[in-house]
Amino acid sequence: MKTAIYMEDGLLQLVVTPETEFEKKAIKVFGEKPMDAKVYSGSFYACQGGWVRQSWVSEDSLLLTAKVREEEK
Repeated sequence: MKTAIYMEDGLLQLVVTPETEFEKKAIKVFGEKPMDAKVYSGSFYACQGGWVRQSWVSEDSLLLTAKVREEEK
């Protein structure tokens, strides 16, 4: 996944460009139905057993969560 940040005249854009078929399918989900999105600061860390978890302690990463609106399901 390629990412870029574009800022000009008060406009901030986060551009995410998929490179694999999995990433293309994942990105497509965002345009299928209206979603409610939230933005957080945080990070991910590896834990025992091979899982990856979120941490709200660090502010290294930008986390975007999106969920299909209830009336659109």
